[in-house]
Amino acid sequence: MAGPPVTITFRNRDATADAVYLPSGSNEASTYANAEPKPAARVPKSGSDAYVVTSRLNPDVNFAHVRYRIGNRQCLFGTSFVNLPKPGGYKVPQWKQSAKGSGGAVCSATITSTHLDSHAWSVEFVMQ
Repeated sequence: MAGPPVTITFRNRDATADAVYLPSGSNEASTYANAEPKPAARVPKSGSDAYVVTSRLNPDVNFAHVRYRIGNRQCLFGTSFVNLPKPGGYKVPQWKQSAKGSGGAVCSATITSTHLDSHAWSVEFVMQ
């Protein structure tokens, strides 16, 4: 049974250069494998791309890790969901996001919606 889907919107806020999608490592490869449609290899200047990632691991877990580069600047983005079991037999859903920049990149990650019934969520990753 699949985990809840995450809808990712990546926004390239650079007005002069395309952003290049650059998966590296096992978590990023897993994200790419579980994405529909596949992330665009290049996102045009001032453009965006959107895709959905659904984990095949467990109905209570999903994650996505993606990396983009513009010139020497790079952003590593992440988001995750886990339905944590608590004493008493109930579960508490938790969604997280992260953005880490290097080379002078300005990166942000914002969860824009969560659904308590299905646990699906949406996140926006922005690079400039």
